[in-house]
Amino acid sequence: MILEKFDISITNASKGMALMLILWHHLFYEKPESGWLVFQTALLAKVCVGIYVILSGYGLAESIKHKKLDIAAFFKRRLVKLYMNYWLIALIFIPIGTLLMGRTLEGVFGEYAYFKLLIQMLGLHMYTSVGYGYNATWWFMSLIIVLYAIFPLVFPLTQKFKLWFLAFCAVLLFVPIPLVNDWIFPFAVGVYLSQNDGFVRMFGWLQKQGNVRFAILLVLTIFVAWYRQNGWLFDSVRADTFFGILLILWTTELVLVSSYAKKAFEFIGVHSFNIFLFHTFIYYYYFPNFIYSFHYPVLIFAVLLGICLVISVGIEAFKKKINFDKIL
Repeated sequence: MILEKFDISITNASKGMALMLILWHHLFYEKPESGWLVFQTALLAKVCVGIYVILSGYGLAESIKHKKLDIAAFFKRRLVKLYMNYWLIALIFIPIGTLLMGRTLEGVFGEYAYFKLLIQMLGLHMYTSVGYGYNATWWFMSLIIVLYAIFPLVFPLTQKFKLWFLAFCAVLLFVPIPLVNDWIFPFAVGVYLSQNDGFVRMFGWLQKQGNVRFAILLVLTIFVAWYRQNGWLFDSVRADTFFGILLILWTTELVLVSSYAKKAFEFIGVHSFNIFLFHTFIYYYYFPNFIYSFHYPVLIFAVLLGICLVISVGIEAFKKKINFDKIL
């Protein structure tokens, strides 16, 4: 099939793929006893962060692609939505932890617990002594808020200087900017791919290769995965821009040939932000013994994914009941 546009449907499917990777990563990246293949794929699955960052840059750029950027309206719309969803999940799960699960604010934060919680709710915690705070996975909020904040600068610079600006962002990978330095490059690449229809062009080129494209994708994916773990300079998370794009292309191939896969991945993707925000409570803080009691890695993963989807569907139903979108 020909890819005419890398639209919200395929973007959501790619987010669904990334969400499954994040669950696999978190479940097994500290579990070498699960077996060599499970452990190694769990380490590689950290590419989920890079995928989310690429898609964030791409999605933000798509939202203003054919109109003038109104910075005030952009911040109001994007940051309010981001914060409100974050706060809603916190409002649900932190009381459960403090009242029922023994995870008190004082036990987590120590002195000045409520002030430190406020810092975390503002998404500034990773730049302070608060650190990971009440939920370690929420470190990403400190990153994405900064990336949203610099988007009005990244967008025009990418548009004007193109590959030269991407090269500059690649150099920033080696500059010790707290937290952000590893992710400005994939974010800018996502913006660039939107401005230049990059995904459509890459997929179009692959389609012209016929079935050989699968061998090309496979060789590139294996090489980048190996290099990520064993290379130098652009290894580890620095390689995740390229690794992430390859996995997005694989996902695009899958959802274009299978309507069932498309619906499944897209459904998971729609719930990916909710699940990202609360899944650590389920498998790590509150019910680890239950989740890992299923022994087999694939079954453990499936149980966690199923539970998270049920909870997220419930949260979305609650949002509708309180007219959450109108509140936003």
